[in-house]
Amino acid sequence: MSSVTIRIAGANGDGIESSGALLSKVASRNGLHVFAYRGYQSIIRGGHLWYQVRLADTEIDSFGDKIDVLVALNQDAIENHKAHLSEKAVVIYDPSRIKADSLPDAVKKVPIPILDIAMQQAGDPIMRNVAAIGAVLKIVGIDISKFDDVIRATFGRKGEKVVSDNVKVASAGYNYQGVENLFNISSDGKQRYVLDGNTALAIGAYAADCKIYFAYPMTPASGILHWFAAHENKGVAFKQTEDEIAAMNMTVGAASAGVRAMCGTSGGGFSLMVEALGMAGMIEAPVVVVVSQRAGPSTGLPTKHSQADILFAMHASQGEFPRIVVAPRTVEESYKIGAESFNLAEKYQCPVLIMMDQFLSESYKSVDELPTQVSIDRGKVATQAPTSEKFARYSLTDDGISPRSIPGTPGLEFVAPTDEHDIYGNLVSDYFAGIDQYVETRKQMYEKRMKKMETMLKQEQIFVPEILNENAKHFMVVFGSTYGPAKEAMDLLNKEGLDFGLISFSYLLPLDEAKTKQMLQGKDLIDVEANYNAQLAQWIRLNTGIEISKKIRDWSGEPFTAESIYRQVKALV
Repeated sequence: MSSVTIRIAGANGDGIESSGALLSKVASRNGLHVFAYRGYQSIIRGGHLWYQVRLADTEIDSFGDKIDVLVALNQDAIENHKAHLSEKAVVIYDPSRIKADSLPDAVKKVPIPILDIAMQQAGDPIMRNVAAIGAVLKIVGIDISKFDDVIRATFGRKGEKVVSDNVKVASAGYNYQGVENLFNISSDGKQRYVLDGNTALAIGAYAADCKIYFAYPMTPASGILHWFAAHENKGVAFKQTEDEIAAMNMTVGAASAGVRAMCGTSGGGFSLMVEALGMAGMIEAPVVVVVSQRAGPSTGLPTKHSQADILFAMHASQGEFPRIVVAPRTVEESYKIGAESFNLAEKYQCPVLIMMDQFLSESYKSVDELPTQVSIDRGKVATQAPTSEKFARYSLTDDGISPRSIPGTPGLEFVAPTDEHDIYGNLVSDYFAGIDQYVETRKQMYEKRMKKMETMLKQEQIFVPEILNENAKHFMVVFGSTYGPAKEAMDLLNKEGLDFGLISFSYLLPLDEAKTKQMLQGKDLIDVEANYNAQLAQWIRLNTGIEISKKIRDWSGEPFTAESIYRQVKALV
């Protein structure tokens, strides 16, 4: 694989994010594969921000390690990132504002008066980053005309002058004396979309006929709220609630009323949702909940990465009730699971928890066209009233799934109590039924609900991990977004003859214990995950008895890169 990694760095508020987004779009429309990620602080303005865009000639799922091209918009960018420069690095900077004396001698310095260019061409200092992007396009070998197309599509609604100014500034940077083509990446000529995980998930939910989204804004899940808010004219609604308690309760209410509904938050907000999650479990409401993990506990690192909430999600709320816990691995899988989760929620009438994380939620990746049509399975829905007795919403069935009805259907009215109840929804207690009947009904209803977990495992083939290179000597074991960097690390290890495979989990609960044990048993395993307690390894041991002794863990708040996994795994073997 041939790739180049560009990092744009400077102060928060300098237009760095828009610059990275523009570069990503231009590259993807020029037939290159793109993976982009940003590092930012939990403040509105000021501080330090960077946006990294990796371009390659084949599909990539990692944003790269060493920096090949650094666009330094202030002095901090030089000092903060010089240690991460590659051996062939190029640094673009404005010599009127930045000193590059501290850079290593091997670095190629490209001084460009980007502020002067912005003022001369457009009279706007904020456009200096556009001049820098123009220079980057020349350095990595991307035709400037593609930038013109993206600018027109992005800013056309603001008028011709804005478009013209951007084009002039970028062209001046592109053609500046001393800027030359230094990297060449093969293009397949295919134009692609660039999506982050949150957007892909939201589009998947929309394709699956999700009609309403409830949330209180909390990074890194806020992008889902933004997408629904921007598409209310497309037949969906959103509600920004006063808190996460309200968001979860409204989702339960909407789902109970027959609407496909979803809510989203991060770990702190999910902590407030868990009582209402138990209500959904008791009344068997088909809710979908997105939990985009970030570094905790408490407020922790509000804008940083973590995978430390999966055991919490598996056991959230009091008592026991069926649920599905799934952790998408890629942007494409975020779309797929965003759609499939509604089928699973309604088919098995239980909560589905989608465990995103900061890295996946906010990473951008070039993807081929996504399917616009998805299959919809609404499960057992009663449409006609029974002739001899009233509707038994919670009837006892062999598979644990009772036919539900859409409220308002004549003859199919029912009560959905949060207390334990009988098949009709009548409350169960020794006061109403007597001690013997109460005990028997309680056991029957509890077993009915929990039986759904067995039914899921019988009917679905998804509750097992995926294995790559199944005949390998060593295997990394991962879940969620760690899959992408680990897959690339596997390729790096195999190039050195170390014979590695990869076992990855997306569907975590329920888990097909027998098939998972068969897959893992007897293999040399290395667990890789972004938390302190190796929660996936704990889950594997609990369900299969297999102890993974070799572990690579990271709780720093920064996501894994392929190179960091490669180095640590190589040291272990």
